[in-house]
Amino acid sequence: MSGWRGAGVPLSVAGLYPSLHLNLSECYRKLGDLDGAREHLQRARDEIHVLGDDDYGRLIKDGLERIAKQLDEAT
Repeated sequence: MSGWRGAGVPLSVAGLYPSLHLNLSECYRKLGDLDGAREHLQRARDEIHVLGDDDYGRLIKDGLERIAKQLDEAT
């Protein structure tokens, strides 16, 4: 087996993008760059459809809701 699955990662590369953008959004928020945080939050939302309704998908979706709330409260 090769690629991500061979490394024990059961997702396609596209399945990792929502998490990547969620984490970037959080980093930008912590740095005070709310526009950057919102940009990456939207990019994560644009890619979220690739995730299933499993524990990982729900974890990322919950994270998106959490950071969206934090960004709403910051304005």
